[in-house]
Amino acid sequence: MLPGFISSNTAEPRGGKALQEASEQDAQQLKNRILKSLGDLPPMHEVVTKAQEIMADPNSNMEDLAAIIETDQSIVVKILKLINSSYYGLGRDVSSIKQACSLLGFRALRELIIAVGVSKVLGRKLKGYGFESGELWLHSIATGFCSRILAEKKNRELASDAYTGGLLHDVGKIILDPYVLERNDAFDDFMKDETKMVLDAEKAILGFDHAEIASDICRKWHIPENVTIAIQYHHYPSLSKGSELAHIVHIADYLVRLSGLGYEDDDLMVELEEGALDFLDFTQENFSDITFQVLEYVQKLDGAYHR
Repeated sequence: MLPGFISSNTAEPRGGKALQEASEQDAQQLKNRILKSLGDLPPMHEVVTKAQEIMADPNSNMEDLAAIIETDQSIVVKILKLINSSYYGLGRDVSSIKQACSLLGFRALRELIIAVGVSKVLGRKLKGYGFESGELWLHSIATGFCSRILAEKKNRELASDAYTGGLLHDVGKIILDPYVLERNDAFDDFMKDETKMVLDAEKAILGFDHAEIASDICRKWHIPENVTIAIQYHHYPSLSKGSELAHIVHIADYLVRLSGLGYEDDDLMVELEEGALDFLDFTQENFSDITFQVLEYVQKLDGAYHR
């Protein structure tokens, strides 16, 4: 058994009667406030949104994609910096988006574009959760990469969507952070019980969790519904009505945390839902080299991005 492996027997969030601390009425009122605040959330970068539309269009080509990306020089600079990092090992300097398109292909470029596009949002310092600047982004790109690797083992057609789902799985924490900060004492008291997760505290104190709010954000950003469902149920994939993506992101999140790529003061107890491995016909032996690949990817990509 992998070190730290914890299996949960239930698909329902834990907490028992404590989950009733936030009344349904209070929870709905708070959720309405939060949903209204989504208007203040930066939208997915316009160039990134257009680029995704082009890549989803079977009649589009590399020139169409390059033309859109080149309309924003800040995006261009970041993408070229990452492409020229040691991770990609292209053996030559890439100086234009057109050149990048021809060398990398749609899938790899799509992942880079999304990672760059959400970096400003995911790179924030979250005082409520105690995350330093960049910690959420680092964990997110690692989970995205790990999700893609798992998808390639199970269903290669899901690889790109798996990357997106993994990258955005914790985006709900950005929205909940100020509300968690407002209730910091209540969260601290709740988490004195070491058997509880922050997810349990969200449900008990707020009445809903970051995964539920994330699904609203994803729809605001026009993320495909299958990816949105995976994000919504990434902690309890058995509730997703058979979503392979939800199970993939769930396992990826677990493996990334097990690799030490969580958050510096992470008090989330890592759990792998019982049956998740069986659902995807995976065994723990499938993961022997994945954690190494994830660590290598994150170290090289993060180093290039912030140099």
